[in-house]
Amino acid sequence: MVPKKGTLDWRPVGDYRALNSQTVKDKYPIADFTAELHGSKIFSRIDLIKAHHKIPIHPEDIHKTSICTPFGLFESTRMQFGLCNASATF
Repeated sequence: MVPKKGTLDWRPVGDYRALNSQTVKDKYPIADFTAELHGSKIFSRIDLIKAHHKIPIHPEDIHKTSICTPFGLFESTRMQFGLCNASATF
């Protein structure tokens, strides 16, 4: 458990190094999309705050995210930062 910045609240933090070492890494080449922007006139923005936490974890894999806290065992049902495929999945 680590304290949240600027508050008196706490948040659970997991060490997923062992899980990440056993995980098959998703590989997605990063294409240069900027070349396709030439001549574009309309652009948009999307809000990606807490985007990882909106991605559900497959029910069969939830137990892999379990961490021990002073309040008991915590299993995440949503993608957590620190999982090696979190960015590729997003």
